[in-house]
Amino acid sequence: MKDAHQADRLIIGVDGGGTKTDAVLAAATADGRFEILGRGRSGASNMRLAGRSEALSSLGEAIGEAAKGVLGEGRSADIAVLGLAGSEFPDIQDEIRAWAKHSGLCRRIEILNDAEPVLAAGTPERWGVALVVGTGSIAIGQLPSGQRIIKGGWGHWYGDHGSGYDLGARALGAVSEAEDGMGPETELSWRLLEHFKLQNPRMIIQKLYASGNVRARIAATAPVVLAAAEAGDIVAHRIVERCAGELVRLVTAVTCDLEIEQPYPLALAGGVICRHNAYRARLESSLRAVNPSPGPITPVPEPVMGCLKIGLDYLTN
Repeated sequence: MKDAHQADRLIIGVDGGGTKTDAVLAAATADGRFEILGRGRSGASNMRLAGRSEALSSLGEAIGEAAKGVLGEGRSADIAVLGLAGSEFPDIQDEIRAWAKHSGLCRRIEILNDAEPVLAAGTPERWGVALVVGTGSIAIGQLPSGQRIIKGGWGHWYGDHGSGYDLGARALGAVSEAEDGMGPETELSWRLLEHFKLQNPRMIIQKLYASGNVRARIAATAPVVLAAAEAGDIVAHRIVERCAGELVRLVTAVTCDLEIEQPYPLALAGGVICRHNAYRARLESSLRAVNPSPGPITPVPEPVMGCLKIGLDYLTN
């Protein structure tokens, strides 16, 4: 493989967030497309969440796996496009650039937030709205003129509305209220105990503190909440309704600020929204009820493909 692509221009694409990091190495082809040469996956690369050491280690591990047998021995990629949650801060970008330069990773690096590649991958004409709902949540909108706006992405302390973390945190709050007699009983109590393999709800506190990434552990309970809602639990259903409503508000904030008055392409990404059909259907139904409503809605299971498209644009334009 290495010899076969010795003369090709190489692109590294990375999609990273609060739970996992996906990397792809691709070769730009003569017809303006790309051929995938390798893939890699590792842990969280949101530096604000995981910390510098773990985030850079995750980037190195995922890229190293994707580039095995192609890069190295004096050869680097022509460009690396990294779509990373929490990467909009200058100090974080400086850290990543310094790391990439030291590793000899690429000749050029572009660092984007994790919503921009979704827009590139899920909107054919590169305008519309992209919504990412995973551990956290963020939305980006772009007009045909290139005007762009970002909403959300504030992090779990005072943002990430409608995200996996939001679903999980609200569910844990409901369980604590039920345990204290301050709220209604809910299936979430036994379901979350089963999830954490515990007998006592108060032990959940210790379980979370013992984990290195509390936010990710809470976000990982989102499937439990969604399953309870589908099973008919009223408390879980209300949580899901509230969180879906928050996502509608997020998308609407984007369309209002951009003054979009017509049906727009909507791209959806993130494990919470792409892997859970009922949650996605609830969101889509609610969005159809507002004006303007989305036109084509495209799930983007691999945002890293958007990174490759952006990298290809840089190489060919």
